[in-house]
Amino acid sequence: MIKTIDLNSANLIDTKATSSKGNQLKWLVRNNWYKADHMGYEGLCEVVISKLLKKSNIKHFISYSPVRIEFDGRELNGCYSKNFKKKNESIITLEHLSKQWLANSMTKELLRYEEPKDKIKHTVDFIEKITNLKNVGKYLTTMLELDAFFLNEDRHTNNIAFILNDDTGEYSFCPYFDFGLSLLADTTIDFPLGDDIYTLIGKIHSKPFSRDFDEQLDAAQELYGYNLNFSFTNKDIESVFKEVSDYYSADIINRAKDLLYNQKHKYSYMFQEDGM
Repeated sequence: MIKTIDLNSANLIDTKATSSKGNQLKWLVRNNWYKADHMGYEGLCEVVISKLLKKSNIKHFISYSPVRIEFDGRELNGCYSKNFKKKNESIITLEHLSKQWLANSMTKELLRYEEPKDKIKHTVDFIEKITNLKNVGKYLTTMLELDAFFLNEDRHTNNIAFILNDDTGEYSFCPYFDFGLSLLADTTIDFPLGDDIYTLIGKIHSKPFSRDFDEQLDAAQELYGYNLNFSFTNKDIESVFKEVSDYYSADIINRAKDLLYNQKHKYSYMFQEDGM
């Protein structure tokens, strides 16, 4: 059953700086965030990945549901989630922290280092110094593990973020979020439907510490260990797609399923209890 919402009278949120791939339409309505698909099937990715994270050792993540959005004479697929930010909280990105405290973009800061391991350690040390948070290395490594598994190509320094309590000045970790450009979701430009998925996987690049998912993942795990464990089965993969089957074509759903089966085989160690 398709859930539809009319957002013609809702105010658009400016998201120009939140993605390296265009300006996704977003709205905040009655404490719910709505996001419309922009490049392909971002909403499917957000929904499916959040459902699979329920079968993992991660407890703090954003849960999404599918929705059909009516806006500006169009019907757009998308997703929605609860707003996790409280009234006395602000979302502070890594990029913002870097510009505030280093007077420089973190992207430019990382160019000072050649090795992904050095880039990751510099980032973790900087975050811990500024925010007083502990276990930033574990938090960041888990994020990179998720990005590698789900082939998230859009983990730039504007969507690595932290929560600032405006009253106390204390920082806390954001839940894991923003997996829309995963699973080759960009069918508009880089990963057209119908192309061989294994060829396309070879063309995808990671961020922000290396263009190779496994290179930055290996560097982070060497520094901060293995953190991510999944417990979902092939049956679970089939089940989570039922929620989006009315919104997306069979070609899209089958491609996303095939990618998940491939990644589950490649990263089989993530399905063992000790992560190894």
